[in-house]
Amino acid sequence: MKNKLFILVAVLAALGLLFAACAPATPVVVEKEVIKEVPVEKEVIVEKEVVKEVPVEKEVEVVVTATPAPEKIHTVVWMCRTGPVENKWEREMVIPAFEARYPNIKIEHLIIDQDDIAVKREAMIAAGEPLHVWSTNWGGDGFASDRYRGLLEDLTPLIERDGFDLGDYKPELIAIYESEGKQWGIPFLSTGSYIYYNMARFDEAGVEYPPTDWDDTTWTWDAMVDMAKELTHDYGDIEKGVYGLSFDRQNLEGLPMIFGLFPFPEDAYDTGFAEEVTIAEDPRAAQAFQARHDLIYKDKVMPDAGIFDALSALGGAFESGKMAMLQTGGWGHWVWTGLFEEFCWAAAPLPYGDPEYKGPRAIIYTDPWVITAGLPEGEREAAWTFIKYLTSVEASRSYYQSTNTPPTRRSLLEEWYQQFAQCQDPEDVRETFDGAYKYGLESSNHLLVRWDELDRTWGNIFDTLYLDPNATAEEVMPELDRALEEVLTKIIAEEKK
Repeated sequence: MKNKLFILVAVLAALGLLFAACAPATPVVVEKEVIKEVPVEKEVIVEKEVVKEVPVEKEVEVVVTATPAPEKIHTVVWMCRTGPVENKWEREMVIPAFEARYPNIKIEHLIIDQDDIAVKREAMIAAGEPLHVWSTNWGGDGFASDRYRGLLEDLTPLIERDGFDLGDYKPELIAIYESEGKQWGIPFLSTGSYIYYNMARFDEAGVEYPPTDWDDTTWTWDAMVDMAKELTHDYGDIEKGVYGLSFDRQNLEGLPMIFGLFPFPEDAYDTGFAEEVTIAEDPRAAQAFQARHDLIYKDKVMPDAGIFDALSALGGAFESGKMAMLQTGGWGHWVWTGLFEEFCWAAAPLPYGDPEYKGPRAIIYTDPWVITAGLPEGEREAAWTFIKYLTSVEASRSYYQSTNTPPTRRSLLEEWYQQFAQCQDPEDVRETFDGAYKYGLESSNHLLVRWDELDRTWGNIFDTLYLDPNATAEEVMPELDRALEEVLTKIIAEEKK
């Protein structure tokens, strides 16, 4: 009888462990089962407690508890732009690595065409659809509009709580997305504006390469045009022709800055609004826009629209090898790395329109990762965990290695410069690339509210200037001034009502 009773005790203990192992995933309350050994041979049932009395001399207590609940699984919706190289990195490198490290966070990869992305994200947020991590500057409108409309989470408390180190970034990059004493985004991509040049065309023409030093005051607009004339031949002949220079329109501010004029009010990039522009009354504006017009119709070094379209049909004006110099944003550093198999190219500073002017003359383009404002705490924490990973040294290195885009972390830039070594000394790459930040301002499309409307306004007027051989900048400045004042007034009235 005594052996049977001990077997009963063992079975009961085992059953208790089995119930614990099979407990529901959510926390439950389990009553305590007490096995008390006393010298009698009967069972007594007590409400809420089962007491078993057996003929032994000591007392043993067994406690059965619930299995702890597993951590909740969060889904982070990550909105990205369409791009085969970036999307491959996102899909094959970022998501698997992150989910392996953080198994309680799953990434939903949402890919949208860049032209549609601003409208889509605003619609999703307005409709309450899940959207957690995204970048503000894709799709025409930008950071200023998103911040002003309250779409962005202030990251400052999270940065301070976790001791997230911003010291590895250029201070000017962090400052772009800092306003009202708050940090709204973490930069993951940044580049300046440069003149890219085909070294083979320079070698064929026996022309010396442009300088790498942004402080070199001999590198003027006129010096650049003279160089372009030496490089241009057979203008208009698609088969034989080589064109010395193509110069991007550069928003509204780019060309005037080269000639010493910033056309927006000084506080416009801080507030997001410009009540007026300095265009009609300052001759430097007309000088800047006329200088570009002259490249096409007077200097005959830049292809007109028809020739440019023909070169594009050959794979691209610069890619075709028929463009000796082409000025554009710094995406050339990663878009054209594949051209090294065909010809060497390098980047040069933007020229001085006025060598006495030491202010900004380059546009900077910086994209941040941000979090949608007002998320529930658990979703916000998951999104922040993902941003910390995206901007880590590990992920930043894999991003530049996969896409060739320049890293925003200073500790990785020296590695990045080395990938151009087959055509240019990495120290020259560094000097040119970094100089744009010394002489640069962030692009207006990131820092002015409803920039897309402004761009359409000045774009329509610039088309009438640059498509007409007989037009002059001086003639169109009053019209440009009037149209911009009108749309700026409209934006302020509608946004601040």
